[in-house]
Amino acid sequence: MSAALLAAIAGIIGLAFGRLWDGRSEASRWRRDQKTASYQRLAEAFIVLYEEIRSVALAEPGTEATLDAVDRTRLDKTWDNALVAVWLHGSTPVVTEACSMDLAVTELFYDAQARLFSIEDWSRARIPPADAFERFIEIAREELGLSRASIKLFPHTPS
Repeated sequence: MSAALLAAIAGIIGLAFGRLWDGRSEASRWRRDQKTASYQRLAEAFIVLYEEIRSVALAEPGTEATLDAVDRTRLDKTWDNALVAVWLHGSTPVVTEACSMDLAVTELFYDAQARLFSIEDWSRARIPPADAFERFIEIAREELGLSRASIKLFPHTPS
């Protein structure tokens, strides 16, 4: 074989290997970006859901305004959609913590519908979802290779 032919074959092999490598790198970046975006969406959705639940908890049960707030919260699928994205793209530890967070906000939502909360009651009742949220953020940051950051969602709430 001539040197030119060998060089052409080597170039083709190099090009094919390069494209394969680029494709794998691109797929890896896409998965990382999807994971990061889903974690961010769930964190944002938590804040929105938390405020919706707070509105229900601090309102008189059974009133039209409270029933409307409950309906709005149930019909708002932001939380559910964000949770599904984490289920699809997240690692097992993050998915597990997202499920714990979901359970905590669901329990808080049902409690909020059952009675009128005082400010003190609300401050205590919100601790389990806040703790789950903080653990979710901690595990997600660790997985994404971000440095540890101590966050406290409600710094004024006693433990």
